[in-house]
Amino acid sequence: MRALLLAIATVSSLAAAAPTLAQTFRVNNNLSIDVTGFSGDPKTLPDAVTHIESLNGGRVAAITFNNVAGTPGYGVIVLKGSDVRFWRLDTPTGQAVELTGASVPSWMLTWRNQRRAAAVQDAKISLADAIRTAEASQQGAPAVVAGIARNASNPDSTVQAYMVGILKDGRLTRVAVDSQSGSRIENPEVLDW
Repeated sequence: MRALLLAIATVSSLAAAAPTLAQTFRVNNNLSIDVTGFSGDPKTLPDAVTHIESLNGGRVAAITFNNVAGTPGYGVIVLKGSDVRFWRLDTPTGQAVELTGASVPSWMLTWRNQRRAAAVQDAKISLADAIRTAEASQQGAPAVVAGIARNASNPDSTVQAYMVGILKDGRLTRVAVDSQSGSRIENPEVLDW
């Protein structure tokens, strides 16, 4: 009987400790993300970047957690040479599916013919490493969205950076990481998603 009570208490405490996220965050004018079903674990987003890069040999330019029709997963923009590809990585299955035609979300389509692609190719730091740096700077709070900053495509700008959205205290906190040195940029507000 005592073992049964201990097991029930353990399960109850784990259920109480598990984050229940059911929120939508507006990242920019083109992108809102639904974090319903997000595990709340740091390292999840950089691991997803590494996984998708290993599947297709490209470089992830942007990734966002999003719940689509009740299925948690990631929308991913992958660059392979000059080719821009759009992917969906489902969380439950770990399967990656290339998105084409009408299945491509509008926020992804803004990447076509943009100079940000060149900034991703020129970056010395990977997006996965930038996300790890951002999460560490926020005491291990998890990232839910990341990609090359829009200002990184400006050839006159000396700042080349990734923007990372960290889910902390129920809010989306912006963290910028220099894509050349890997160091955190103190004022992410000067950059755009």
